[in-house]
Amino acid sequence: MGFVEIAGKVDVFQYWPNGASDVDTVRFIPDLATAEYVHGGGRVNVGAFFERGGTFQPDDNNPGEVRFKGILRKAGGMSLSVRLQGIDAPETHYSPNFREGMFDGDYSAWIAKHVSRQKSHRQPYGKLCTDLFANGLRKKLGIGAFDPATPEVLVNAKLRIMADGIDGAADVFGRVVGYVSLSQNGNELLLNDFALSEGFAFCSFYGSMAIEEMKRFAELFSSHGADGAPKSNLRRNVSFHLRDFEPELWTTKSMRDTDRDDNGGDFPSKCFDPKLFRRCVDWVGRKDALDEPANLLDYMRSNDEEIVLLSDFIAANGDWTKSRKLAMGALIGPDGSVRYKPGEVIFESRAVEIVDAQGVPLPSSFLTPFP
Repeated sequence: MGFVEIAGKVDVFQYWPNGASDVDTVRFIPDLATAEYVHGGGRVNVGAFFERGGTFQPDDNNPGEVRFKGILRKAGGMSLSVRLQGIDAPETHYSPNFREGMFDGDYSAWIAKHVSRQKSHRQPYGKLCTDLFANGLRKKLGIGAFDPATPEVLVNAKLRIMADGIDGAADVFGRVVGYVSLSQNGNELLLNDFALSEGFAFCSFYGSMAIEEMKRFAELFSSHGADGAPKSNLRRNVSFHLRDFEPELWTTKSMRDTDRDDNGGDFPSKCFDPKLFRRCVDWVGRKDALDEPANLLDYMRSNDEEIVLLSDFIAANGDWTKSRKLAMGALIGPDGSVRYKPGEVIFESRAVEIVDAQGVPLPSSFLTPFP
């Protein structure tokens, strides 16, 4: 497997409460002239892929229509939205996911789903983790407190994306997925590793990742709090039982509400795997929008999303097609217990076709000349 490497800048005050970024997503300002694909000792400039590539996605405001969403985001200045590889953190904002079959000709159902999607849910510890994570990385880099006179503080950064082709460099939302390191005052920090080792994120794996990557992240996750070291509030209050999260998953519905995690200190609320949390928020959204009667436990146990356990993935030498498949709902016990822990479940990588604004597919390999 090769990799893309891009030099650029990152604003260290883009996180809550000064910005909108969560722990596991970062706005990266690239220098596309430095974007190179490295493979077998050779280097190829691939800046044009990121400048012109994107995906067509459902238009939430126009039922049945799609719109082009470029990988290079132009709002607020040219940037890439980077989803940090291998980690998942509590959200400061999340909307129920009704993209699947979003419009099927029934306008009343579409309007209900659309209204529900406007509601923003926040997971416990979302703001707390983000704030502590951002403060910690700034301290490591020797950067002082926020100054309203200079709200943006850019530091040197490097993005690395492990991929054999352009389709492996971005997800279905047009975000690139990779590793981001920051450098300032002679110090360097890899955001992915820092989030896991400090207890602000969980492991989160997809079948496109290499086994050795997964093992390294799992070890980092387990190292937090080892040998009696203090654990973060997030990691001290992890639960693996769905009944701990009703009603409404212990989360506020509005970003304007006062959150439980504003309290800080010894915050007693429960927390669980962010990926599972987001699937449960869909249950809340369906109840609100469509008056669906299923309770949370029945809803989650009916989840037929295919997953693979890490042990089975390793046994299949990292081949998703040869790995034993389970339904996500099969890992929810009759009493609501979650029969797995973060880092044990691998999700399938959804196929992505990167195209230009005219819908012309980009080459599948970085080594293929750009049209």
